[in-house]
Amino acid sequence: MTGMNNILVDVLAFGAHPDDLELAMGGTLIKLKALGYRVGMVDMTRGERGSRGTAETREAEAKAAFEIIGADFRENLDLGDQELADTPERRRAVVECIRRHQPSLVFTHYLYDRHPDHENAARLVKHAMFLSGASNAEAEGKPHTPKRLLYFFSHWMAEPNVFVDISDFYGQKIRAAKSYTTQFYDPSSREPATHLSRPEFWEDLDARFRWFGTQIGVKYAEAFWMREKLRVDDPVAMLTKG
Repeated sequence: MTGMNNILVDVLAFGAHPDDLELAMGGTLIKLKALGYRVGMVDMTRGERGSRGTAETREAEAKAAFEIIGADFRENLDLGDQELADTPERRRAVVECIRRHQPSLVFTHYLYDRHPDHENAARLVKHAMFLSGASNAEAEGKPHTPKRLLYFFSHWMAEPNVFVDISDFYGQKIRAAKSYTTQFYDPSSREPATHLSRPEFWEDLDARFRWFGTQIGVKYAEAFWMREKLRVDDPVAMLTKG
C-alpha cells in the first residue's frame, strides 16, 4: 500500500469509501491481477464520518484488504466523507490522479445509488476522466484519456451489460471485504446499526453475486454497466470464444 505515486497501471478503480471496491468488485480486481494486469485502487474519502469505526481504523482495514487483493497500489484522495461533489478542486485531484497512473480502463460507482457520496463519485470520475485528456485543463500531468469507463453497483442498479466470472476468486474477495471488521456484524459492538452490520448481510451479498453468476452460467460473477456502445469487428471470434 502506498501514498501518492506515479505507478502506471492498466486498470484504475475509484471507490467513494474504503470497503466500496472490495464489496462491489473485489473479485474482478483480484482476477485482473491474476491475469497479469497492473491494478490501482483509489479511495476518494477516508470514511471518517461513517456510523461505525474511525478514519484510523478504516485506514488499517483498507491496508489489510489491499494486501489480500494484491493490487499494485492503493491511495486515498481524502476529498471529504459526506462532502464528495463535482467541484473544481475535487475534479482537479481526480484528473491529476488519472494522469499520474495513465489507466486504459477505469471503474467507479454507478450513477444512481442510495448513498449520495456514491452518486457524486460517479459524476466526479466521469467528468474528470473527460478533462484528463484535455491539454488546457487546469491540472498537473500529461493529458491522458482512458479507453473505457465501467460502473459497478453498490445498492441500486441498472440492467448490467458486462459480467465477470469471479468464481475462482470469490473466497478471496470475501476475505478482503471482511477485513473491515468495524463495519460488519459484531454482537459485542455498541456502535450504531447500519445496513452493512445486519447479521444477514453476507447472505444477501452472496445471493447477489450468485444471481450475477447465473446470468452467464457460472457460480459467482460481478456485474457492471457500460454507457458506451461496444464496437465488434469480428462477432464470430468474440461471441464464440471459449
